[in-house]
Amino acid sequence: MRLAAMAVCVAAGTSVSEADQRLVEYVELFNDVTTGEEDVIGEVLESAGYFDHQIKLDEASTEIAKALRGAVEAAGPVPSGWAHNFHRSMTTGKLLQAFLSAEAVWSRRTPANPQVFWTHMAEAAHLLGASVEPGFTEAAQRCRDRLHD
Repeated sequence: MRLAAMAVCVAAGTSVSEADQRLVEYVELFNDVTTGEEDVIGEVLESAGYFDHQIKLDEASTEIAKALRGAVEAAGPVPSGWAHNFHRSMTTGKLLQAFLSAEAVWSRRTPANPQVFWTHMAEAAHLLGASVEPGFTEAAQRCRDRLHD
């Protein structure tokens, strides 16, 4: 099972050494599984982000990530499940997904520091540019509107 998990991780783009190193955290999980529960390990590893191919951000992406992290810091307490998914999006380079998720959550909540939050979100929208992702244009406009409210 351990080798199968590593193979899936490597197939997703992670190096063998990195996949092996990440798997160290899950040793107890493999020790506790019994025959017929193999699917459970896969689900746990997927939910935890073990199979995620983490990337090194280029200069432009680093600036977007910086703006998004600044927004989240200004947001105050965040739901733990959302924080986990946000982190996964950031480490895998899915910055547009992270942006849309943050905008959706704080369109329904009030950030702890709204001015700083919406400033960072408007900056992230600007840096993301003219994405064709459905909903991006509207989300970017809502960020700019809230910044000026």
